[in-house]
Amino acid sequence: MYLFFIASRQQVSSESITRESFPDGFVFGTASSAYQFEGAVNEGNKGDSIWDTFTKKPGKILDFSNADTTVDQYHRFHSDIDLMKDLGMDAYRFSISWTRIFPNGTGEVNPDGLEYYNSLIDTLLAKGIKPYVTLYHWDLPQALEDRYEGWLSRQVVKLAVYLKDVYGNPPVFITENGMDEKNNPFIDMEKALQDDKRISFHRDYLSNLSAAIRKDGCDVRGYFVWSLLDNWEWNSGYTVRFGIYYVDYKNNLTRVPKASARWFRTLLHSERVDLSSSSLDSDKLLQEK
Repeated sequence: MYLFFIASRQQVSSESITRESFPDGFVFGTASSAYQFEGAVNEGNKGDSIWDTFTKKPGKILDFSNADTTVDQYHRFHSDIDLMKDLGMDAYRFSISWTRIFPNGTGEVNPDGLEYYNSLIDTLLAKGIKPYVTLYHWDLPQALEDRYEGWLSRQVVKLAVYLKDVYGNPPVFITENGMDEKNNPFIDMEKALQDDKRISFHRDYLSNLSAAIRKDGCDVRGYFVWSLLDNWEWNSGYTVRFGIYYVDYKNNLTRVPKASARWFRTLLHSERVDLSSSSLDSDKLLQEK
């Protein structure tokens, strides 16, 4: 079972936490979606999705932006995977753009799309990072929207009810958990990188998740951070930031580690972590850029 949020019966102390707070084999990863990260909407014979159409309608996106480029992971996935490896991530959850594989939603497979995802997966495996693939993350092919008017079948509801009723305590992966902060163009880089609220958010969730596993017997096997990078956030455009890496949209989409990236790197290398200023000094982060 794959969930986008977590909860626990009890709140526990979260002053410190290590990788050893979780069972052997517990997966730490980061997550993305194709439309929010890839860009390159007019490359590789990709077809239009409903979001390509929607973003062209005036006033639909808060800052009037689109995801034509976003953080350009289509061209930069090699270096982004290097960031994951450096952090100590075990896995990467990404979605496959339906219209990269089937430009018209169905019919013949697009070989350029297959080549891209094969390269992405091969690079992850070569770095020792396990791919977790999402088949659909909102980017329905426009051709299918025109033909069928979107997702209308009640069979999806029946499937969800069946899974709930038949399976007991299934293995759970938290495939997305994160928080946003307002994209404030008037603060300096040092302050933008000092995202203590994001650290507190993930630390508290992970502490309670560890308790749910150890004390409540919940079969939770993984936690995926949303997200590795700041990115294009649907109707909000670029007005919010979710990443543990800051993306400098005015400087060639440069990736700069935030304090939260340093926090996760320390956690995933099995060291005790806390919120002390010495462990999260933003000057050190800028020196690591």
